[in-house]
Amino acid sequence: MATQIARGHGGDGGGRDPTHNPKHVPSSCQSSVPKKTRTGAKNYELLKAFEDYGYMPLPINFDPLTRDPIGAHSKWFPRWITTLLEDHTVFEYESWQNVPEPHKLQIYTGLFDMFDIASWQKAPGTHWLRVQASIDTICSNRYRDKKYKLKLHYENAGGSKEGSKAYGSCPKGCDETKWRSLIDNLFKDEKYVKRSSVNKANRAKQLFPSLQGSKSISSQRYDQEKIDQARTDLQCERGTEEVDELDILGRGLGERSGYILGVGRKLKHASPILATSSYMPEPQPSKKKYEELEERSRRQEEEMERMRQEMAEMRTLFLRGHSGGESSTPNGSNTNLSSQNENREDLFDFAETGKSGQVKQAASAGITAKNSNLL
Repeated sequence: MATQIARGHGGDGGGRDPTHNPKHVPSSCQSSVPKKTRTGAKNYELLKAFEDYGYMPLPINFDPLTRDPIGAHSKWFPRWITTLLEDHTVFEYESWQNVPEPHKLQIYTGLFDMFDIASWQKAPGTHWLRVQASIDTICSNRYRDKKYKLKLHYENAGGSKEGSKAYGSCPKGCDETKWRSLIDNLFKDEKYVKRSSVNKANRAKQLFPSLQGSKSISSQRYDQEKIDQARTDLQCERGTEEVDELDILGRGLGERSGYILGVGRKLKHASPILATSSYMPEPQPSKKKYEELEERSRRQEEEMERMRQEMAEMRTLFLRGHSGGESSTPNGSNTNLSSQNENREDLFDFAETGKSGQVKQAASAGITAKNSNLL
């Protein structure tokens, strides 16, 4: 009887089927999962959303303050600009401002075809002008970043020291003619080389580099507003029941297979309790608990203030009584009494800073003992 051996998972991978051959058995030094490498943007998700939307321009929102793109399709907006830059222009110009207008027109046309930017042209006031300026800023940043990556590729390929090798090391996806023109017209230009050296030295002086990432501050604020709204909705739905932070993130930011947005990858083969405890942040005190802590702190402050007033009254009475008997003291003991007064004042200061009944009793006992010695 032949033994049936499983050669695959039968399509139970949740839409994430392995890319390698299931019949291949890896060796001891070979991983069963191929190594992932980051390449240029393919825009698969954007094109799929464009297809699902009936090949109509996708809706896009802009932040009312910064006019940066926000919302569901905002993450694809700058990536699509990079794709259009690679298709319709060259990177041998000094900056985006120097790109010829016909090239810019092709890029703007591609943006209007993919995203519903035309609806913002009818916005009242200067809103459309600010949106237009924001789009121009994104194009400028993407043009600069792409040119910087090409410059790194040129330096790693030998740069000006090995010109022939750099000419033959054309980046993947770049036209060879454009690559040679970029080297001759920009990377070998003396003015550009000098400015690049100065900029490199200035970047080396930065003590605190930006760690914000690719997501803009406007998008982060937009996501935080969605999380706050999700927290409010879940608390209204569940009443007094405690709301799980993972449920809030799932409601506010959405869910992805094997991944929790705003947290990270899910733990594999972990119990629900373990998975929840691994991602749960430190619990924050409830509103009632916070009010109790505030009330307790207020009562402690009042008690400490009352103790300070009592100690001040005790010091006043003590010094007043001692000043009355000081005139009948022989002259030879004035110096001794002055030092004793200083010791008493130091003892009072210590009692005030101690802020406890025991310290006050010890201070009173010390004062009584010193008075008896004087008598």
